[in-house]
Amino acid sequence: MSAGTLGFEQEAKLHNHSTARAGYTSISSGTMDQLLAAIAAETFNVPLRDVRAGIHDEQGQVSVTLAVPVALTLMAERPGKDFLANDAGTLFERAASARAVVAQRLYELAGTNITRVDVRFTGIHDRKQATAGRVQ
Repeated sequence: MSAGTLGFEQEAKLHNHSTARAGYTSISSGTMDQLLAAIAAETFNVPLRDVRAGIHDEQGQVSVTLAVPVALTLMAERPGKDFLANDAGTLFERAASARAVVAQRLYELAGTNITRVDVRFTGIHDRKQATAGRVQ
């Protein structure tokens, strides 16, 4: 799949250029997957290395699949007991919010309209542990 191909007339209109240059721009499917993974990592606040992403085109309908860990902060409720802090709503609320953000960012960056975003949570990413030892 070669996603996001624009002819020079469309690019000229998009950027309000009065003179168009011959040529075209295309984004490879591998690049689209990497772009999608980077958007998802940023949206879910997890490391890029922990994200798997794919973009699929079926009969003109573009869908996205994401596999990401849940970003949570482990906090001490009382001495000797840890619990998971609810940083941004239920997992279902987080996924719903992220779907909209991922679709919008991919449209802004690549001009691709997404009809479906499937999210699968694959584990827990402890944000507090990820920043331990860093000088801020």
